[in-house]
Amino acid sequence: MDDFITEVTTNGKFWRADWNKLTHSVGAQTAGEWHCLFHATGNPTTGVLNGGTNLSFQALNDQAAGAILHGGNVTPDTKHLINASAYSAAATTMPAVFMLVDLLGYYPMSTTTTATAQSTVHAVTATFANATDIITHTGYDIASGTRVQFTNSGGALPSGISALTDYWTIRQSATTSKIASSYVNFVAGTAVDFTTDGTGTNTITTYIDRYTTGAGVQCFVTANTAVGAGTPNISLPQYTNAAGTTTRATPTVLPVGKTAAGIGQIVYSGTGAGKYGPFMPLQAGDTGVRSAQQIQISATYTSGTLAYVLAKPILTLPMTTVGVAAERDLLNQVPSLPRIYDGACLAWLMYAGAATPVNSSFTGHLDFGWG
Repeated sequence: MDDFITEVTTNGKFWRADWNKLTHSVGAQTAGEWHCLFHATGNPTTGVLNGGTNLSFQALNDQAAGAILHGGNVTPDTKHLINASAYSAAATTMPAVFMLVDLLGYYPMSTTTTATAQSTVHAVTATFANATDIITHTGYDIASGTRVQFTNSGGALPSGISALTDYWTIRQSATTSKIASSYVNFVAGTAVDFTTDGTGTNTITTYIDRYTTGAGVQCFVTANTAVGAGTPNISLPQYTNAAGTTTRATPTVLPVGKTAAGIGQIVYSGTGAGKYGPFMPLQAGDTGVRSAQQIQISATYTSGTLAYVLAKPILTLPMTTVGVAAERDLLNQVPSLPRIYDGACLAWLMYAGAATPVNSSFTGHLDFGWG
């Protein structure tokens, strides 16, 4: 404890993040439903969960709009969340629960009129141009800061690029990237210099960052834009679990999506048959999701877009009374001092215990320390 106090006081290894988020401006939140506030207005600003190529994995990190900042990169130190607070000024919002999550990435689904299993995109062929250090990956718009690896068949990777080694993309356009040798170098914009173009067929593959095995990682499905009529079952027909098994699937009792769900709605949350909490049910025995190979809605939504989001829960913060701050002491409570990784994309999920008007304001702070 003495060491911790010295680090956050004498050594100044401390960061306070003040935040203020509004519920979405389109559609009031119904009691019993969960919403994602990442792409709601406020501070931090609106985030994006519908960018990039349809069905392709899009990584998220603390450089993304909408992420709650937490003091930047501290490696080799280890950062922890010390405490959290939140309160509301909206008269009809209590009770409520806020859940802080680290958003690892998402699969945008614009094909919500398709009722069969749809395969996701994690890998495409890549070509290298050593004169510019540019990598071209046609057909896959890869988000900046994505953890990637390269493989080769029938030849050799460019000199300066190693197979099955982690790199982080520095996005140049929808079809081109440079790469950095670490997340810190990605933030600094320092690209790897490779000296040949390579030969044969090269493949670039994207992966989740931070919780790289998927341990503890959950999936939720939210509406990016309000969806039209429809009550489909929502499922992961095939995903890879934290043990690396690639043939896992959502159980047969599937969540049921809400017809005409508004933006931010976690579409299968609520009360009644076929409704769940914020996260998709996983196959028995699984402790997390490393990646999704297929995503599916069993019947069409007439319009709108969805996002299948991979996230690591950090804490829950129950609120009982309007205008009275709820606070979670994470130094003395269990689990104690949850770790916040470099690059974490922190955002709030909200459970509405009562009907919540549009543009309802919530505010609070998060305290971080490291050493």
